[in-house]
Amino acid sequence: MKNVSQHSNKWKGKSYIFLHLLITIFGTSTWIGINGIYAQLPVLINTSPEGWTLPVYLVLIIQAANIGPLFYMLLQRLQCKINESWWILCLLVLGTCAMGLLIFFYSEKIVSNGADHSVVLFILTFFNALVGCSSSVLFMPYLHNFNESYLVSFFIGEGLSGVLPSIVALIQGVENNSECINFKNDTTNSSNLGLKFSPNNYFLFIFIILLLSLTAFIILEYSLFVQNIKNLDKSINNETQINFSNYTNDVQNIKTSSFKENNKEWVLCNNSKGLSKQIQHYLFILLAICYFCSNGFFPSIQSYSCLPYGNIAYKLSVTFSQFANPLVCLLAYRFRISSIKVINYLSIVCLIIGTYVTYLALMSPTPPLQKTKLGIFMIVMSWTGLIGFISYLKFSIVSIFRSTMLPKILFSVGAVIQMASTSGAIFSFIAINCTDYFKMHDNCVLESN
Repeated sequence: MKNVSQHSNKWKGKSYIFLHLLITIFGTSTWIGINGIYAQLPVLINTSPEGWTLPVYLVLIIQAANIGPLFYMLLQRLQCKINESWWILCLLVLGTCAMGLLIFFYSEKIVSNGADHSVVLFILTFFNALVGCSSSVLFMPYLHNFNESYLVSFFIGEGLSGVLPSIVALIQGVENNSECINFKNDTTNSSNLGLKFSPNNYFLFIFIILLLSLTAFIILEYSLFVQNIKNLDKSINNETQINFSNYTNDVQNIKTSSFKENNKEWVLCNNSKGLSKQIQHYLFILLAICYFCSNGFFPSIQSYSCLPYGNIAYKLSVTFSQFANPLVCLLAYRFRISSIKVINYLSIVCLIIGTYVTYLALMSPTPPLQKTKLGIFMIVMSWTGLIGFISYLKFSIVSIFRSTMLPKILFSVGAVIQMASTSGAIFSFIAINCTDYFKMHDNCVLESN
């Protein structure tokens, strides 16, 4: 009997590990499509007729994909019957198919108003963005059907959705470039020069990951094996609640009174009086500025601030920024900030670095230290640090709002984030395409040696 029990425990342990793995793989589907396209921008810019303006088009399209979650929330508001699992399945199939088509048609051009445009790339990017934008309103609620411990695995997968494309992009190759060559009448695929493998193979890798994520979700939703684990978790939770319910009721009054007496400061910080109206408004404005810049403005001008220093600077800036975001978020879970003073210091750091990279973009195509290793080092470190610090700042502000436990505060936070991100994308599109502030080399791209 003892051997049977040990065998059963080992089986349960392996089952839980397998379930954690499935949820991690499922979590990578959130943003790997968009992160994959973004990490490939240094290559796509060389084949796209939009050239250096390609990022601003993609940022605008990604923000337009928010129509998906808005439509879903509208259906919920109207109290329509919604099959959550069916929606997720459709989104994953749509994103996987879009990435599969991107393998073959990423460089296709369509003539519109007498000029070439990457319409196919834009459409397929939109469908990939639908998956990421909808993940916050669909994927997270879906995990409520599982034990709370599996949420960590989902966040790990979400972090990998940025790290994996960056690793593959670095393996693909980073070649330096020193001169501007005219490709206006050149039909060769310049992006493949100096690369270990082509964008086709890169997008094939992203497609395989999305296909694995789709398979993982199908197993999570329809496998009897997973259903048995979920039922076992529920039975254990119910037994735990029954065993400890009496104990909790007995000590509740004692804990509450002692807590109020000994932790008055904590209570003050976690109710509506913990943050004054002025502080709330200040944090909302700061959060809006962060998302305006990080989700709209900065991604749009990154090509202008980096490409004058060469493709190596642009590619390293993009890939290292992708690393910085999830790593800083993990750090923020460990070291949370609740001090307004520290938030102010972080804001000043972000302002200084953000001003520097914006200045370089405005000075394009001839910024300072253009042909020096110091210039390359500074631009790469500036973008990596900027994304890291601003991600830390955003997480800290949202954590403060969450700890206040004010009614509907997170809904207001979400509304501010979406409006600020969309405004940043629209502002960037107008600033880059309708003004002369951001300049690039005429009719040429920088090629690798």
